[in-house]
Amino acid sequence: MSSSAKSPLCVNQEALSLLVLTDLPLEAPILDLGAGISTFLDALLIQGYTNLIAADVSAAALDAHRRQLSAKQVEHVLWLVDDVTHADELRTLSPILLWHDRAMLPLLCLPQQQRAYCEVLDHMVEPGKGWVLLSVDLPGEQASPGDLPRQPYTLADLVALLGSDYVLHEQREYVQELANGVQLPGIYALFRRREQTSKPFRQSASSPS
Repeated sequence: MSSSAKSPLCVNQEALSLLVLTDLPLEAPILDLGAGISTFLDALLIQGYTNLIAADVSAAALDAHRRQLSAKQVEHVLWLVDDVTHADELRTLSPILLWHDRAMLPLLCLPQQQRAYCEVLDHMVEPGKGWVLLSVDLPGEQASPGDLPRQPYTLADLVALLGSDYVLHEQREYVQELANGVQLPGIYALFRRREQTSKPFRQSASSPS
C-alpha cells in the first residue's frame, strides 16, 4: 500500500506512522543512524522509548544533539561515533529490533559503500523480530537538500538492495519542502527481517572484528 503527503513536517509523521505497525515495546533496542541531525530520535524519546542508539560520523553533531535534550532523555540514549561503511563500534552491539535511517543511505553512492552498509545492517537486525525503516529520495530532476551528491532509489531498488532476507511490509511516499521552497519527493519503506536468513546470523561473531 502507498500514501502520499505534502508537508514540511511530513517526514517524521510518515516514519512514526510506520513505526506503529511494528508494535515494538518501549524498551526495544532501536538504532537511529545519522542521528546528529535527526529529529526522529527526539520523537522516539517523547513517545517514551528507553533503549535508543544514536549513531553518526560526526562527534560534534552528536554532542550538539545531546545538549538539546534533558538529562533524563540523555540517559535513554547510547551515543556512538561510527561510520557505517567502516563500522567498528556498531558491530560490538547486541542485536537490535529497529534500524532507522533517513540520513546515511542516500549519501552512499558507491557500490562498495552500499555493500558495507548492508553487511552492518545484516549483522545488527535480529531475524524474525527485527525491522528496517529507510527513507530515500525518489528518482527525478529535483534539488538536493545539501551539497553532497545523493543516490536516489525506487522502491524496487530498495527491495533489491536489502535482498531476500527482508520483506517489504509497508511504504509511504512524501514530499519534503526545503527551506528554499523546492519540494523533494521521497519514500519511507518498512521491512521485516525473515526468521530464516540466507546466511547464519552473526556467523563471524566469534571472530575478531
